[in-house]
Amino acid sequence: MFNVTRDLACVQLRPDCPPTRLWEFAVQPKVSRMTITIPELPAWAIEVVNPHGITVNDVLLKIRETLNRGVTTQEMQMYRPSHAVSAAIDSFKARSRSDQREHAQGVKRFDFLGPKCFFAGLTRARDGSDTWYIHFSHSV
Repeated sequence: MFNVTRDLACVQLRPDCPPTRLWEFAVQPKVSRMTITIPELPAWAIEVVNPHGITVNDVLLKIRETLNRGVTTQEMQMYRPSHAVSAAIDSFKARSRSDQREHAQGVKRFDFLGPKCFFAGLTRARDGSDTWYIHFSHSV
């Protein structure tokens, strides 16, 4: 279980899943480069590179790193007007209501996911490229 709003150290694996699974290759056959696209937010492509083969940890780390960035004014304008902006503002308000440090950091990219903040997996693009689509859910 990976809530993208939390640090990677908070990942919870299923009871039958050993911690070493994080260091296994993310896909078979292994790849050294992958582009992950968020279908609802295509401007924020996630590039993952590991010349020795991309691991599950590499993917989760890059997802967290990319989505934890603050949103610029230009990025906010890019998605206006849209349901995504409303969801981001609502998510930000809920997240930062009781935490001044969070409020000071402003809206983050993961706020655009709204309540769908759990990583639910990847599907490969049908064109056979190294492009993958990321999926999120409300819960695990």
